[in-house]
Amino acid sequence: MSDDAFTTESDQPMSEDTAAEEPEEPMAQGSPEAADEDGGNGGGNGMLGPIEIPSTSRMLVGLGGAVMALSTLFSWVELGSDSFPNIAGVGTSTIGVGLVVFLVGLSFLLRSKSVAATLGMALGAFAITLIFIVVSGTDNDALGIGAWIGLAGTAVAVLGALLLAFESSDRPELEFVPMPAALGAALAVVASFWIDWMLSFGSYLWYGLDEEGPLNGLDPDVLFGVPILILGGIALVLIVELVTVPRMVFEGRRQVLLAICRTAGIAITVIAGANVAGMVMLGLFIFGSGPLVALVGGIMLTRSIREA
Repeated sequence: MSDDAFTTESDQPMSEDTAAEEPEEPMAQGSPEAADEDGGNGGGNGMLGPIEIPSTSRMLVGLGGAVMALSTLFSWVELGSDSFPNIAGVGTSTIGVGLVVFLVGLSFLLRSKSVAATLGMALGAFAITLIFIVVSGTDNDALGIGAWIGLAGTAVAVLGALLLAFESSDRPELEFVPMPAALGAALAVVASFWIDWMLSFGSYLWYGLDEEGPLNGLDPDVLFGVPILILGGIALVLIVELVTVPRMVFEGRRQVLLAICRTAGIAITVIAGANVAGMVMLGLFIFGSGPLVALVGGIMLTRSIREA
C-alpha cells in the first residue's frame, strides 16, 4: 500500500478557495495581538484611561510657571558672600515682586486659565521682574541669581501665552460696561504719573525731612508706573474706539479689542498688586497712594469686561 493511501485531507495542501472558506479562529480576549490591535485603532488605554497631551503653548506656560516659582526660593538680594540662598525672593527683600512672581507661577501650574488671563498675568510678572532688576542695577553685586532666573521664567511664560493667543480657537464672546472700563483705565493712567507712588528715601529715614518730595511712578527710582501708563493708555484708547465704532459691522475687531483691554487690566492688577504687597510688608512710610489707585483701576477694568 502506498503512502498516498494514508494521506488525510488535512495533510493535503490547501487551495486559495479552501483558505477563503476556512473560518478564522476567534482570537483570545487577552492575547497580545488583541491588545496591540486595540491600541493601534485608538481604543482604550487600559487602567490609565485616555492620556491628554497639552499643547506646546500650555507646556511653555507651565514650564515658565515652574521656573518662576522656583526662582523665588533663591536669593534675589545678596547682602554678603554667605547670603546665597538664604535671602529668598518671597520675602521683603523684593518689595513684593518676588511674592507675586511666586503666586503667579503657582497659578500657572495648578490651573489652566483663559488666554487673556494667562497673557495678562505673564506680562505683569515679566514687567515687575524686569523693573526690579533695572532699579537694583544690573552691575550691582547685591543682585542675586534668583532675579535672573525669575526673569527667564516670566519670559518663557509670556512666549507660551502669546503662542496660546494665536493658536487658541476657543474664544468666548466678550461684553463690557463702557463707563467702569473707561474709569478704571483712566485711574491707572493718572496713578502712574500724577499721584505719589513712593516717598523719598530721605523722608523715610528722617521723618521731618522732605527735600526731594514724593516720587511718581515714572521716576527712575520707581519705574513701576511705566508699564501701567502704557497699558492703561492703550486700554483707554481702545475703549473710546469701542464706544464709537458700530458693533454689528466690526464684531470680529470688537472682540479682539475687548480681549486686549482685558489683558491690560489683568497686567495692571498684577503690577499694582505687587507694589501693594510690598507696601503691606514694609509699612506705609515709603509707599504712597499710587499703587492703591492703580490697583483699583486695574480691577475695575478687568471686572467690566466679562464673557457674554
